[in-house]
Amino acid sequence: MEREVEPLFRDGLFRKKKRNGEWEVVASPIIYTPIADSHAHLQMLPDPPLSLARAALHKVEFVETIVDVWEDGAETFERLDDWAFKAAIEIRTIGRHC
Repeated sequence: MEREVEPLFRDGLFRKKKRNGEWEVVASPIIYTPIADSHAHLQMLPDPPLSLARAALHKVEFVETIVDVWEDGAETFERLDDWAFKAAIEIRTIGRHC
């Protein structure tokens, strides 16, 4: 069975897949308190820096990534600083499209 790959949108907008396969932009949730993602798997995402930038734009103040050294090796530890740096750059680009 072939897995359908979702498109990677380079912006901070929220989308919902429609029945016809197209994607529509929907309102982002309005949150009145700090948010934490306490169970992220950054190494499994197609673009970890983009995901971190989106989280920051939507006021996620803490991200805890899960590492399984048996399955993931040291990838997360080795790349986390680079992902954070690239996310800071990405925020400037996608922040204009929110």
